[in-house]
Amino acid sequence: MNLKSHLFGCVALIILACLSITPINAQQDSALLDALVKKGVLTNKERQEIQTDEQTSSAQTAASKIQLSSSIKTITFYGDLRLRYELRNGTTPSGTYYPSSATSTTPNSRLTHDDSETMNRWRYRLRFGVKGDLYDNIFYGFRLATNPYYDRSGNVTFGSSDSAGPFGKGRSILAIDQAYLGWRPTNDITLTGGQMANPLYTTNLVWDDNLNPAGAAEQWDHNFDNGVEAFATAGQFVYQSASGNGITNTLNGTYNPSNVFMFAEQAGFKYKFNKDTYFKAAATFYSYSGTTASTAGGITSVQGLYSSSPINLSAPNNSPAYFNGPFVGAASAQTTNVSGVNNLAVLEVPMEFDFRIGSDGISTGATKDRVGPGASSGGWSVPVRIFSDFAYNLDANSRSASARDAINGAVASNFVGSKSTGNVGVTLNNSAPTGAGMSATDVANNKAMLGSSTFAGVQNSGQDLLDQVAYQVGVEVGQLKKKGDWDGKLYWQSTGYYAVDPNLIDADIFNAATNMQGVVVAGSYNWTDGLTSTVRYAWAEQVNDKLATPNVNQDLQLGTIQHYNLFQADLIWKF
Repeated sequence: MNLKSHLFGCVALIILACLSITPINAQQDSALLDALVKKGVLTNKERQEIQTDEQTSSAQTAASKIQLSSSIKTITFYGDLRLRYELRNGTTPSGTYYPSSATSTTPNSRLTHDDSETMNRWRYRLRFGVKGDLYDNIFYGFRLATNPYYDRSGNVTFGSSDSAGPFGKGRSILAIDQAYLGWRPTNDITLTGGQMANPLYTTNLVWDDNLNPAGAAEQWDHNFDNGVEAFATAGQFVYQSASGNGITNTLNGTYNPSNVFMFAEQAGFKYKFNKDTYFKAAATFYSYSGTTASTAGGITSVQGLYSSSPINLSAPNNSPAYFNGPFVGAASAQTTNVSGVNNLAVLEVPMEFDFRIGSDGISTGATKDRVGPGASSGGWSVPVRIFSDFAYNLDANSRSASARDAINGAVASNFVGSKSTGNVGVTLNNSAPTGAGMSATDVANNKAMLGSSTFAGVQNSGQDLLDQVAYQVGVEVGQLKKKGDWDGKLYWQSTGYYAVDPNLIDADIFNAATNMQGVVVAGSYNWTDGLTSTVRYAWAEQVNDKLATPNVNQDLQLGTIQHYNLFQADLIWKF
């Protein structure tokens, strides 16, 4: 290389060195590098290396300008955006009892043919969070999510009006759904306080994965040398404050607000046969406190935790499915609140068996769908997970008895001249609660309501095993980790009328309803490392056709769903 080229190269290197401290336009930088390549001073490979180093240096320089608190050790930003098309359809059977209008409290007719409700929606959900470690084994985290008006969804429906015209933004707001601090005093112990991700090993049979319990949790997790991992978790959660959501504990007109707490105790283990094969199981017990009220006579058990302003489950367009029937703690027969947590003592047992199948047998490779040590033989290996969950309400007999007692109490109060308007379980129609009391017409309407198939179902059911238990069993093949990965899932699920807490169960699959059973099939594919498509279909029917299918959801509002169909197509970006 001649002297001129050496001098030109030295000048070029000086200019390139200045690029890291001088804000020169990126296009000018690229043009200069191109000129050096043409002069033969740099090769194309050297040009690419210089440009890559410069981009890395610029990024590091920009990041160094962010000032963090000295208490922060690490910080991670994460989140996900889900676009969804959803179709739901439910059918109400003929014979269902219903009022003459959506505002009427007097039932007076029966449905002589099937009725249905369909929802066809485009939706999205956005979540964005920050988490990391502080010093001295302390960690932190908070997360924002859309649609704080319904905790079990986070979905925002496209075109949902906010009374200000089209393309409404009323629910397109972010609200905090996680905010917590934690401490790891040892490698085996984790203590967390705040609104946190669910610390329990569980499934959507019992818990919707959008719900984040608030309170405190203590976790112990230890790995033994023989391949056994043992773990235990205890949770003390503030289920609902006394002034929250209109829910209070009252009896005989005496008001005594009391916070409702939920307690969870879990113990489980995981046994590893080898790197890719293991069995995991746990047992969890859920109980509640705060469902009693003080009266002049002392502490008296409240028949049901209920709302003074019951959730109105009346369907649009005067649907015959407006009538929902009584559930435990229902505050009204027509606008039934099905959120009662009285007489719940639930035992849950989730478990799974994970292994790999393929021409190589059980693979020791770490990557899904790729061959193990026998790569040259063209072998293959796919992960498989067989899973199940079982939940049983140990107090289900008392829960069903409370519903029967509420109906029987209303029946005993239904006579001409009675001034009763019912009880905490069933509201009677009484046009004259003072003075003359019930008329013959009032009594006839109430008798027709109380004699309907839905009320009769409650009086004649509840003690069968399928009314008291919930279970799920299925298989999953594949795993989503990187670009090109796929996953398929198939499972059967059944949720008895009195089996679980209706406020916690999954809202996406069976309309957040109890007394539903059916099959779910889903398939997913990773287009890139962070972009996934999922297609899901579910079909369900009543577990017990004598009972309604009550829900605490704001999707399909049919009180009794005879046949249910769900189709969802998702596009999910995780970052």
